[in-house]
Amino acid sequence: MGQDESKSTTFFRFEDLRVYSKAIGFVTLLTEASSLATNDIESHFYKRFLEEATLIAFNIAEGSSKNKSSFVNQLKSAKTNIRKCVVFTTIGRQNDFINNEKEEEIRKQLMELTKMIGALIISLQKNNNNYHHEINDIHESQDGIDDFEENIIW
Repeated sequence: MGQDESKSTTFFRFEDLRVYSKAIGFVTLLTEASSLATNDIESHFYKRFLEEATLIAFNIAEGSSKNKSSFVNQLKSAKTNIRKCVVFTTIGRQNDFINNEKEEEIRKQLMELTKMIGALIISLQKNNNNYHHEINDIHESQDGIDDFEENIIW
């Protein structure tokens, strides 16, 4: 086996995102919890819960391949999925599908995901706003609008 073959490289860049790994970890937590389902109603509940949890990771992965504005929109969709997971958590607890300990663990992970996604959104918007300010600064420093495009290095 050559050196190149032993190197671990990530072809899909979203797999390098900590927030994506955290979302996958959350799905794993729910998968483990769902294995304890004792009836069809509980199994159906976990199936729907897992679908929403999985959509968090899907939105992160899909958004990462797009421009910053689209990525932010996908991350906002992921936050919507998180809120749906909070609803599932409440329903699960009220119907004794989820015990107190598991509820706390689920809520903790959902809060961490929310914070991580929120920070990523702020970071992306900040970088996007800096870009727009730089373009505006160049535009405002020009004597004429006609020269604007000639002075931007793309």
